Amino acid sequence: MLNICVFIVLLNIQISFSLEPESHDYALAQVHMLPLLQLKEKAVGNLKNYAISLKNRLMYIKLAIDQVKCLKKSTNSTSIFDKFKLTRLLHFDLKKWVEILKENPAIKEIAISQSLRPKMASKIDYYEGLYAINRLQSTYRLEHTEMANGLLGERQYRTKPWSSLECLMVGYVFYLDEKFQGAERWFQLALERYFKNPKLFEIFGWNRDLILKLLMKASQSSGRYKAALGYAERAKSNCYWQEQITRLKNLSMQPEVLKPAEPKNKYKYKPACRMQYPDKHNLHCRYLKSSPFLKLAPIQVEELNLEPPINMYHNLINEKEISVLKNLSSAHLKRSQFVTEDNTLVKDFSNLRTCKTMRLQENVNEKLLKNLNQRITDATGLSVLESEELQLTNYGIGGHLYEHQDASFNLSSEFWNSGNRVITALFYLSDVAQGGETLFPHLDLRVHTQKGSLLVWDNLLLNGSIDWRVEHISCPILMGDKWLATKWLREKPQMFIRRCPLKLKPVPEFHKEAFEQKFFGENDQPQQFSL
Repeated sequence: MLNICVFIVLLNIQISFSLEPESHDYALAQVHMLPLLQLKEKAVGNLKNYAISLKNRLMYIKLAIDQVKCLKKSTNSTSIFDKFKLTRLLHFDLKKWVEILKENPAIKEIAISQSLRPKMASKIDYYEGLYAINRLQSTYRLEHTEMANGLLGERQYRTKPWSSLECLMVGYVFYLDEKFQGAERWFQLALERYFKNPKLFEIFGWNRDLILKLLMKASQSSGRYKAALGYAERAKSNCYWQEQITRLKNLSMQPEVLKPAEPKNKYKYKPACRMQYPDKHNLHCRYLKSSPFLKLAPIQVEELNLEPPINMYHNLINEKEISVLKNLSSAHLKRSQFVTEDNTLVKDFSNLRTCKTMRLQENVNEKLLKNLNQRITDATGLSVLESEELQLTNYGIGGHLYEHQDASFNLSSEFWNSGNRVITALFYLSDVAQGGETLFPHLDLRVHTQKGSLLVWDNLLLNGSIDWRVEHISCPILMGDKWLATKWLREKPQMFIRRCPLKLKPVPEFHKEAFEQKFFGENDQPQQFSL
C-alpha cells in the first residue's frame, strides 16, 4: 500500500510536457494571482457553509436521540399517552428520521465547490509554483530551514512557517531532479514538523513511514547507505522494512562513494545570479542636453558600463503613466511563446522563462505611447520608426529569464524585415524588494530595478554583428512584483542618422572555456551533505 501511495504522489508531480497541458498560468504573473485570493475566500466561505449544514443536521439528529431517550424512560408506564407516543414514533417519526439521514444536507455547497474547481490552480500551476521555490533555493543557495521560516538571504518576512506537507512537496522536486542531498534535507524537515500536526498527513492516507521511506531512498540514491539504514531502522517493523534493512546492511559494508550534490546544469543563470560582482569605477552621472528641448529639461544619465555602453536614464516615466500601462496590459498578458523548427508557434513550458507578456499597439493609447517613443529618441538619439510595439512583461513566482541575446542570429523571416534589434530600451515599471536584477554576466554588471527609469544598451557592433558581451539574464525574484516595458529599435531606420563618433576598443574574443570555468568551476560546487 505504501508503494502505491508513493507512486501516485510522484506520478501526480512528474508531468509530461510533450503536448500543451491545461494551465491557468497563475504562477507566471503576479498580477494574475489575485483571482486566486478571491477564489480562496469563496472556497473558505463554501466550507464554512458546509460545516453549518452539517451542524444543523447533527442538531436534528440530537433532537431525535433526546426524543427516544425521553420515551425510553416512560416505556414501563401504562399511560395511554405514552403508548400513543410510542406508536407515533415507530410509525411516523422514525420514517421521517430515516429520510433525513438519507438526505445530503450540503448538496448546494458541494455543487458550489465543484463549480469553483475549474478556476483553481491546475497540475501545471502547482508544478510551476513548486519549481519556482526550487529555483529560488538552488539559485541563491538558501538554507532550507530558514526558507521554510520566511528568512530569504538576510531578510526575514512575516509569514506562517511551512508545514511538514509543504516541506515534503518541495523535497519531491529535488528528488525528481536527482538532487538527492537537497531532497534529504527537506524530507528531514518534513519529519521534524510531522509530529506538530500528524492529522494533516492522515487526511491523505499517509503516515510517518512515508517520510522515512523517502529519506531512505534519497540518502541511498546519493550513496549514503549507512544513513539510509538508519532511516529504515526507525520505521515500524514489517516484512517490507525487514527486507530493506537486510539489503542496506549489505550495502553499508561497502565503501561509500558520495554522488555529486547537484547534476551539472548547462544554463549559467543560477551561478551567475548568486555571484558577487565588483563595483565599477571611473563611471559618473551627468545631464543629457543634446537637443534644444533637453537643454530646458535635461535627462539624468547614470553610466553603468563604458564599453559596450550601458546607461540608465532616470525619471522618464511617472506613476500615472505606469498605472495606465499596467491597466491596459493586465487582462491581455499571456504565456511566452517560441517558434519551432517548422515555424509553428507554441507556448513555452520550458521553465526557463517564467513571465507573461503582451504587445501594445500604437493606437491603444496614442498620446502615451508617442510620449514614451519621444523619450526613447531623446535618450538614444535614434529613430523609433519601424520599431517593435512596446512589450509589457510581468513576472511570476520566482520569475526569471535565462541568459539570452535580444538580437537574432537568423533574420530570414518577415519579422526581421526592418533589420536586427540594434537597441534595447527597457522601462522599469516597478521596484523589486529582493532579487529580479538585470544581469550582464560577461561584463560583471548587476543592474537593480529602479522604478521610472530607462535602461538602454546596444545589441550590435558597428559592423552589424551581434555583441556577445551584452548577453543578459533576469535573475529570479525573491520578493516583489516585477513589471517591464521594452522597446526594441531596428537597424534600417537608423541608417541615415548620424551618431557621435565613438572611440571603440577592439572587442575581445569570446573564450567559451574560460567563461564556463568562471561559472561552473570547482568553487561553484555545493558542499557535501553532513548530518
